[in-house]
Amino acid sequence: MRIPCLLIPALSIACSVTCLSQSNQNVNLFREKNLPAEKHLNFTDCSIHTSVKPLLHSKKFTALTDSIRKNNSGNSLLSFSKSGNSRNRIRVAGIFDSELGLEQSSYSAKNLLLDGGISVEGNTDEKFAFGGTFIASNSSFPSYIDSFISKTHVIPGMGPGYTSQNGYSSQYYAGYISYSPNRIFNFQIGKDKHFWGDGYRSLFLSDVSNSIPFLKISTSIWKIQYTSLFTCLKDATAPSHLKKDFLNKYGSFHCLSWNIAKRINIGLFESVVWQGTDPNRVRNFDINYLNPVIFFRPVEYSLGSSDNALIGLSFKIKAAKTQQFYGQVILDEFLLSEVRAMNGWWGNKQGIQLGFKSFDLFTLKNLTFQTEINAVRPYTYAHGSVQQNYANFNQPLAHPLGANFAESVTFLNYSCKKWMFETEFLFARYGKDENGKNYGQNIFESYTTRPHDYGNTFLQGLKTDLVYTKFKLAYYLIPSVNLMAEGGVILREEKNPVSFLNSTIIFIGIKTALLNRYSDF
Repeated sequence: MRIPCLLIPALSIACSVTCLSQSNQNVNLFREKNLPAEKHLNFTDCSIHTSVKPLLHSKKFTALTDSIRKNNSGNSLLSFSKSGNSRNRIRVAGIFDSELGLEQSSYSAKNLLLDGGISVEGNTDEKFAFGGTFIASNSSFPSYIDSFISKTHVIPGMGPGYTSQNGYSSQYYAGYISYSPNRIFNFQIGKDKHFWGDGYRSLFLSDVSNSIPFLKISTSIWKIQYTSLFTCLKDATAPSHLKKDFLNKYGSFHCLSWNIAKRINIGLFESVVWQGTDPNRVRNFDINYLNPVIFFRPVEYSLGSSDNALIGLSFKIKAAKTQQFYGQVILDEFLLSEVRAMNGWWGNKQGIQLGFKSFDLFTLKNLTFQTEINAVRPYTYAHGSVQQNYANFNQPLAHPLGANFAESVTFLNYSCKKWMFETEFLFARYGKDENGKNYGQNIFESYTTRPHDYGNTFLQGLKTDLVYTKFKLAYYLIPSVNLMAEGGVILREEKNPVSFLNSTIIFIGIKTALLNRYSDF
C-alpha cells in the first residue's frame, strides 16, 4: 500500500516513541543537529573522544545532553526523554525529505528532491542497542549534480541511481547492532556511514560515499580510545553500471586517540584497501589485516602485495572554553630523500588539514564560526589498480574533490530557540586532467597513466576554480523528530580557461534530516 507523501510527517510524529538516554546507541552524523553538543564537548572537563564518529550515547554523553537540554529550555535537538522502562526502549520515526528548487544557469530547470522512509532505534538493556534506516528517493537535481550522476551512475552519498520519470530513483539502507559488555569494549556490526576527524571534511574517512558493511571494535582505557574498523567496499566502475558487475574491495582502518592533556588530543591513523576477486585472481577478506593491533605497512610488504596503505596524524587543541584548533596529516607515500630533492616525484602523496572553531562568537550564545583549509597533492588516494583506490561506490572515502586540490571552507551558524541560520563559503582550486593526461586529481584513474615520474607540481593540470556560497534559514517545526522547514539560495561558479559554469539555485523544503547530504563539490 502506498502512503501519500504528505502523511509521512504525521507518521513521523505519531510513530516516534521515547529514545534511549542511557545506552550505547550511535549519535546520528547530521552535522547541524550535533552543533549544540560540540560546544560542551569542547569544555576541558569533557574527556569524550570526538575524532571517531558516530559517537556513542554513553552515560557521559547522556549527562552532556541533559545539561544542554536544561540550558536551552528543552529546545535542544540532543535532549532525550527518560520516561518508560530504562532497560527496553524503541524509537520508530518516519523520514521525509521534500525540496523544491529553481536553478538559473545556462538553462533554467526545476529540481525536486523527494525522499521517504523509516528509521528505527532501540535497546534491550544498557549493553545492547540497534538502529536501522531505509530511504527511498525519486528526485531530480541541479545540473552539476545531474552531470555527476550521469557520469558515475551514483546519487551522491546514497549509492546507485537509476533513471526514472522524475529524474533518478535510489534506495538507501543502513543499520547496526551495538554491544558493550563493559565500559572498556564496544562491538558493532552493520552497514552504515563513518566519519573520522574533528573537521567539516576528513582526510582519513568521511561520510561522503554510500553506507558500507562493517565490523567495528572500540576499546577505551584510561585516556586512550582505540578503534578498529573492518569493511567491505564496492568498486562500481564497471562500464555496464550493473550491480552484478560491481567488484568487491575491502578496507581495514585503525585509529588511536589519546587525550594527552585536558586541552590536547592527538590521534594516529592507518588504513589499507585491497581488491577482492577480479578476472585474474580470487581474493576475499585477507585475514592478515584482521588483527586489530598491527601496522599495515609491514604486513603489506611481508605479503609482497601492493595494497593501498595510508597513515595519518591528527590533533585537537581546546584553546579556550569556546575555541578549538584541529587538523590532520595524511601520508599515502613518503620518501624523505625525494622530498628533500624537491624534484616533483610523483610518489610524494600527502595531504593536510588545518581548522578552527569558535563557539558563542563575540559572546553571542549559539553563534558558531568554523573555518578550515584542506590541501592534497596529486595522485594521493589513487592506485595502480583502480579497484584498490581509496573509494566506495564511485565516490572518495575521504574528500569529495579527490586529490590535487586546495580548499578553504567557512561556516557561520546561529540558532535561537527553533530558528537556525547558516551561511557557507567555499573556495577551491584543483588541477583537472587535460588533453587526455592524468594529472592526479581524479582518483579513479590509475597512477600508472601519469605522464611523467618527476616534475610534478601541486595543482598541475587544467587549473579550475570553484566558488560555492550557501545561505539557509530553517525553522524546527518539531525538534524531537528533527522536522524542519527551510529555504535558501546556493551560488555556484566553476571556471577554468576552457569552460565556465555558473548556477544560482533557490530552494525551499520540509525534511526530517538524519544524514549529511553534500552538494558543495
